[in-house]
Amino acid sequence: MLPTHERLTVGDWLQTWLQAKASKAAPTYTLKLEAHIRHITQALGSVELRKLRPAHVHALAQKLEAKNLAPSYRREVLCTLEAALERAVAMELIPRNVARPVKLESAQQVRKVKAWDAQTVSRFLEASKPYRLYPLFYLGFATGLRREELLGLRWQDVDLPGRALRVEQTLTPVKGGVHIGPPKSRASRRVVSFGLDVVAVLEDWRKRQREEARILGDHWQDTGLVFTSSTGQPLHPRNVNRDMAAIIKRHELPPLSPHGMRHTHATLLAQKTKQIELVSRRLGHARPSITLDLYRHVAAWELEEVALPLSELLSPSPRTLN
Repeated sequence: MLPTHERLTVGDWLQTWLQAKASKAAPTYTLKLEAHIRHITQALGSVELRKLRPAHVHALAQKLEAKNLAPSYRREVLCTLEAALERAVAMELIPRNVARPVKLESAQQVRKVKAWDAQTVSRFLEASKPYRLYPLFYLGFATGLRREELLGLRWQDVDLPGRALRVEQTLTPVKGGVHIGPPKSRASRRVVSFGLDVVAVLEDWRKRQREEARILGDHWQDTGLVFTSSTGQPLHPRNVNRDMAAIIKRHELPPLSPHGMRHTHATLLAQKTKQIELVSRRLGHARPSITLDLYRHVAAWELEEVALPLSELLSPSPRTLN
């Protein structure tokens, strides 16, 4: 039960608002909101809701900056507070949303992604061959799938003869285990093609998995997932992080997170094809502008290709850009 309006604190209201949101939201989204609310309550939790002012929100923004949090993440935290207060306004607990006028300055920032070159990828894959997750790493670098898409991939969504797979579900970490659910957006639900090298890797992996299932018999847990534990159970994302970090450290490779496999694939593909829209569709981005923003540093050819002399611009003969 909520305290009276006069005594209701920001912390009280955020917990009430979160409970209502959690009943309808995906577990991963709820975890994100919980993290945001922890930051807010550390700064404003004891403030009475009706006494909250824009100055309080400004102070929160400054404290978030002092924690060296990324600007995008700080903006997410403030958006969560604004959404919670908007609901409080609708419930007539407060007269106005004091977070609405408080915005972070959106300074232009160059988003630099971490990616490996082709030689480093080859060294990593060679080093990872003894590891159970070698097929996952290979597929990650070959397709650009997100970690949660790789872990949620089912054999029924893989067409080896047709050399393509469908992204239909994801596997994400939640408290006490993992959650299997739909992809993060409509664009994320897509078909991704691959080469004969991937076919060979996945065929070998399927043979090994079937042999494990035969040996375990009734003790094998048939989840239908492509990448599983040695007993057929879903893999926790931390397993991917752990093995990748161990290989990198042992072989003195440049640091890279599992998401870096996706960035590496996109970077190498963009350099090879010079087609941002193709890369965007393959990655499942909602808009090509997102892809261009992320990989602008490897898309310098766009400026070079359009740097044409005026005489050529005025020429009636069409010119095909490579």
